[in-house]
Amino acid sequence: MTQKISNFQLIVLVANFILSSSVITLPQIIIQVGGQNAWLVPIILYPIFLLMIFLIFGKTSKDEYKNLFAIGKQGRLLEKGFVFLFLLFVFLILLRDLRAMIDFISSVLLPNTPIDILMILSILVIVYIAMSGLEVIARINGIHFFLLTIVTLIIPFLLINESEVGNLLPLPNFSVIKALLQSSFIGFSWLGEFLLFLLIIGNVNPIKAARRAVIQGTTLGFFLFFLVLVFQILVLGTKIVTEATYPAYILFQQIHLTDFLDRLDLFIVAIWLPTIITKIAFLFYAFNHCLSIYYKSNTNKFLFPISFILGYLSVLLFKNSMEHLHFSFETWCSLGLILEFMILILFIIVKKSAKRKGLSNESN
Repeated sequence: MTQKISNFQLIVLVANFILSSSVITLPQIIIQVGGQNAWLVPIILYPIFLLMIFLIFGKTSKDEYKNLFAIGKQGRLLEKGFVFLFLLFVFLILLRDLRAMIDFISSVLLPNTPIDILMILSILVIVYIAMSGLEVIARINGIHFFLLTIVTLIIPFLLINESEVGNLLPLPNFSVIKALLQSSFIGFSWLGEFLLFLLIIGNVNPIKAARRAVIQGTTLGFFLFFLVLVFQILVLGTKIVTEATYPAYILFQQIHLTDFLDRLDLFIVAIWLPTIITKIAFLFYAFNHCLSIYYKSNTNKFLFPISFILGYLSVLLFKNSMEHLHFSFETWCSLGLILEFMILILFIIVKKSAKRKGLSNESN
């Protein structure tokens, strides 16, 4: 039976794909390249992503999305190639985000706990959610991302006294165009992970409402990331952000409501952590679903061992957090961009091919 999700759940899922992992360390490299004008990056990229959404949807019917990721369907070689490309995309994001979450917990919350233990405990929690199915993932994400949205919208008011407008100066001019383009190139592959919605678009009805939901989710994700990026520059300044491993966490530490209530950073982390857990749970669900297309059986019996294999790979492939950061900031910028454009182009080709095949069948 096909699991259904609401339009609201799709909105917060798409926004979570954009925000939850990128907010950890992405502002560091964007601001390092783009300087105090890096706050323009989301504004530059947003129209491009809107164009991608309209290209993806077009006049496509809901059945075309369902058939593309349908388990047990006798797909053509082109469609299987698209699923494999999507599987590789999910695989790389999963390894990166899982290791990023483990490194954050190890550095900030549990510095004395071995990373292997953190990985095992994280996998147990994430797999439990992933095995419950898409509906459970969407409900959990809906609750926690709603709370994270409220907190992020409140942060500007809590940090207004800590802000310095001079950190945004000088204002953008023609001499910074190259730096902005470079920082936009870096941010594209991270923010472009909203393409994960392709797997679940067939679970939403009707398709026109789904398109509106994806646009709203993309807008929400970009706006929240924009707020965090702007206030990191305003409050911390470019020098601190570029030298800090987790600038967003340092930003939250600047919140002081009273003399005795000055550790709201842990409260905010407690709200943020479930959102990245649900994103990784969705990635495990997506990885298992794509594999199920190949062995033509919709089952979770392989998800548990696969999850531990991927968990150990996330630890073994990166010797330390610096290697992980190099992959995230350097390798993923180009590799992610290539994969996202290949997925977009191949999806459009598959969609047009399916339309031509449908028209030829009708004529016969």
